[in-house]
Amino acid sequence: MIVKKRFLHSFMLFLFLLPVLYFFINFDSAKNLDYDGYKDNYENVWNQFELGYSALEYAARLFNLSFENFWFLLICIELALIAMLYTNPYVFILAFPNLLFLSHGLLGTQVRFAIATLLCLVVFKFFFLKRRFYLYSIGTVLFHNGTIIFHFLSFFIKIMIDFRERIVYRKNFNNLSLFVFLLIAVSMLVNNILLVMGYYYYADPNSKHMVERSLSSIMYTSCLLFFVFSLLNSRHKPVPYAAMVYLGGMMLVLSLVFYKFSIISGRYNLVFMLVEPFIIYSYYKTIGYKNTVGFLSFLFLFIVAMSKLLVINLTI
Repeated sequence: MIVKKRFLHSFMLFLFLLPVLYFFINFDSAKNLDYDGYKDNYENVWNQFELGYSALEYAARLFNLSFENFWFLLICIELALIAMLYTNPYVFILAFPNLLFLSHGLLGTQVRFAIATLLCLVVFKFFFLKRRFYLYSIGTVLFHNGTIIFHFLSFFIKIMIDFRERIVYRKNFNNLSLFVFLLIAVSMLVNNILLVMGYYYYADPNSKHMVERSLSSIMYTSCLLFFVFSLLNSRHKPVPYAAMVYLGGMMLVLSLVFYKFSIISGRYNLVFMLVEPFIIYSYYKTIGYKNTVGFLSFLFLFIVAMSKLLVINLTI
């Protein structure tokens, strides 16, 4: 009965809010920096993107879809994945402000990476405890190779972390310390790695992709990481969406370690925003409703998380 009621609430929210989100994602193409590139690739049959995305283009051309209709299809795929990811209506309500914030960036411009990331998170949510998780996860790389970092994080959690235990649990503490050490080591070699992979425009020190994160962004990330640590170190159990919370925390650590490289830090800070609603919900269910202090700490977390909306600038 409870499941049916939650499903009904989710359906009503999706019915009302997803069309609203569509109009913000599908904003004026003249202001969309990536739109023309996708259009040229589709109409000229360049097939310069990953196999998964190229397969979607091929299927659309079989039905003689114009690029405008294909773009509509891509956004619908994003909305369908969003609906699958946020089946809990309370998590979806918490996610909606972030989705609006991302509508003119990740969701509305970087559509290949957005579809790949949402697909990764859906697979993580539904198949994390199953053996098929590895196969399905690797399949998402076909849509964007930038998800390789995501898979490293998710596989690390599955293999090395007992997500049902606290951070201070010996296995978790030792392996997370190893994780931080590995990130720091890789951060020292990131330019060489980008050159070997052929990303010369990313490795250029004068590139816009190699600027440092702002102080306010670093403070925001650090503050969220503190709350994640508090949540995962809480004695109150179980922590809802515990594996997702660990994933979000590791994304924050990655974002801080690579703060000098916006192509990595900035991109995965955006991905974290898709995970953030699960953390806020879990924090409330685990700590926020216990007492006045817990609720005030939850309220502060919520305000910090929503502070990004102060710089939002939406058009349709």
